[in-house]
Amino acid sequence: MHFMNESQPLLDFDSDFCRKIAKWGAVICLAWLGIAICILALVHPGSQCPAWTIYDKNGGATSLWVMVGFFTGFPTIWLCFIVLRWKGFTRKIYDSGADSYKRFLASKGWDYQSKPSAYTFPLNSVFVVVIGMWSLFCSMPLWVMILPCF
Repeated sequence: MHFMNESQPLLDFDSDFCRKIAKWGAVICLAWLGIAICILALVHPGSQCPAWTIYDKNGGATSLWVMVGFFTGFPTIWLCFIVLRWKGFTRKIYDSGADSYKRFLASKGWDYQSKPSAYTFPLNSVFVVVIGMWSLFCSMPLWVMILPCF
């Protein structure tokens, strides 16, 4: 029970738990990246994807190397950056729940600056879902390689 002069907790955030989840996500994305690069470098593509290029009906071509770079490489680098800079990342999360942080709209005068939080945000659960979806997103080029090319 919170008294009137006590502030309600704004976050449901366990830094150690979320860091473990982020590390697992980074390891999974690095594994997807390694598998994709090994397949592209070591496996001869089928006749449907000559030189690991997918052609559409209009004659346009999409390189699987580019897909791996954009859909696996960049997201993996970003997740590894978050893991390596975890203190700064958690500082932003804690600041966003503290009274000293001003939201963008509030800093521009477009929002109520003292708007109370109506509920505790389930950040741990949301973080697990986001990292899980991020890891699935990083596997997209593998599915593109497996389904049409083999």
